[in-house]
Amino acid sequence: MAVLRVQNLTIAHQRTIIEPFDWQVNAGEKWAVLGANGAGKSSLLHALLGIERSALAQVFYNEQTLKNLSAASQARQRVWVPQRYDEPFTVTVRNALSSIGAVDIEQHLCEFGLQTQHNAWVHELSGGERQRLTWAMAAARHTSDTQLWLLDEPLAAQDLAWQHQLLQKLANLPCAVIAAVHDLNQVAQFATHVLLLSGGVAQAGRVDEMMQVDKLSAVYGIQLQQKNDGASRWWQIIN
Repeated sequence: MAVLRVQNLTIAHQRTIIEPFDWQVNAGEKWAVLGANGAGKSSLLHALLGIERSALAQVFYNEQTLKNLSAASQARQRVWVPQRYDEPFTVTVRNALSSIGAVDIEQHLCEFGLQTQHNAWVHELSGGERQRLTWAMAAARHTSDTQLWLLDEPLAAQDLAWQHQLLQKLANLPCAVIAAVHDLNQVAQFATHVLLLSGGVAQAGRVDEMMQVDKLSAVYGIQLQQKNDGASRWWQIIN
């Protein structure tokens, strides 16, 4: 069952960033969005949120067009994890969670390692802590009606331990996921599918199909290789 379907989606500013394409995300699928800087990863996510408008595109959530869905209905069906929590006013971590109606604030603070920072001002948090606050707020919004998480570089500010924990959370979410990421070695830890963005072209498929040396080397403009020691695989650049 498709939880998200797009038709004729294109991203263009002064130039065409992503040429028109069709795409479908089914229940439970975990998608990694890959591409070089400027390939359109964030713009794509913004289009799925309705922030970025594409004149001819149609975006459907459960076969209902995005433009006909109320903000409340959108919030029930999907949650959003931006790169960081930006608050124009000074608030504490606890107040940030309570402001969105979080019920079990203590649970979310502990789950994302913010329990000792609960009374800290958001602007005083480290980059990683502020990013985990966006995760905590998304988790607080997650209900039994949530069918999709959208995440924009959700691991960029995290140390190795938190990257591992958050990747496990992504893999275990009982809903579909679309996450823009940079680290190729993170993909296999949570994703079932990959959307590659390169040169305006979007290519979609299962992980094994898309994570090929020739495809990825072309996307990033650098020669890559995949290493395998029998127990694990990882990507690295060929000097």
